[in-house]
Amino acid sequence: MSSDVQSVLAQLQLNDYISVVILTAISYDYCLTFSKEIAYIWQRPWTRVSTLFVVVSVLSGVLLLRSAVHTQTSGIHQIRYVGYVSGITTALRGWAYTIFWMSADMVMVLRVYALWNRSKIILGVLLVIYTSEVVILLVSASIYSDPKYAIASVAQILDITVCSFMLSTQTWNIAPATIQCILGCVLCLLVVAKSVRDLLQMYRATRKWQMNRYISLLARDGLFYFLALFLVLDTQGTLGQGLVLLLTSIFAAVVLFTLTPRFVLNVRELYVLDTQGRWDIDAGFGLSSQAGHGVGGSASIGTIAFAAGGLTGSSEEGQSTAAVSPRERAESDDREEIVIE
Repeated sequence: MSSDVQSVLAQLQLNDYISVVILTAISYDYCLTFSKEIAYIWQRPWTRVSTLFVVVSVLSGVLLLRSAVHTQTSGIHQIRYVGYVSGITTALRGWAYTIFWMSADMVMVLRVYALWNRSKIILGVLLVIYTSEVVILLVSASIYSDPKYAIASVAQILDITVCSFMLSTQTWNIAPATIQCILGCVLCLLVVAKSVRDLLQMYRATRKWQMNRYISLLARDGLFYFLALFLVLDTQGTLGQGLVLLLTSIFAAVVLFTLTPRFVLNVRELYVLDTQGRWDIDAGFGLSSQAGHGVGGSASIGTIAFAAGGLTGSSEEGQSTAAVSPRERAESDDREEIVIE
């Protein structure tokens, strides 16, 4: 057996390892989050955030499954189907990635918007960058799915059918990555700035360096997302082999796609359990369902509007204010900042 054939077979073996890891991660994560998904998505009034969750959740599963059965190392795709079927799945992957990125970034934009007390300036800046990203992603997906820009070849190595696929132009690989990096950097800086500001406020109130748990949740999830995003973009722009590619492929595919739906579940769980239903379930995204607050009694379930208020039962809270410690009062003020201007 020649050294070239042995090298290809070694790469295909790495493909199999990646497939097993991805399938295991999908199954394990779904078992962990299934009960939360039922409780905080399907048993709650339907809102636009619910729709975003379904989109990122379904596409995450589809893309991970596609990666598991159509894995890649060093430009080699090990597949059980060739020809037009391979071309169709490649085109669908491009559009699936586009819709996923658009939905996932919108979730992060809304979370940062809520983090900054629904600042219209922050929202305006983020929407300008986000709109530019959407346009570039859509154009890139159109080019990526066009067969004339793709070069594919099929070879038979022993009893394995191998498909090698690459784009004939790299321009529209660079453009989406650039705008995504810009949006990711802006979001990351805003999260870090807000976290530092909250940490200082908590220290002045309690004389302890302890971050408010609400801000901490948003910051932690956001930083994980940005780390995974930058790793994915870096992986797309570089070529690697062996263990390095194996580890980065696993991290990029599993961490990003499994964590993104969790962001919605984490925020909803926090607001349902910790606030005992006093706030709207989507207040952590700077949005609120008017039906949830009963505003005017006429808004339909799922109608989303910018939150005009956060807490109910203010008279009862006013009677118990004296019994609240300075630290609890500081945390309550920080929580209220997320949903009240």
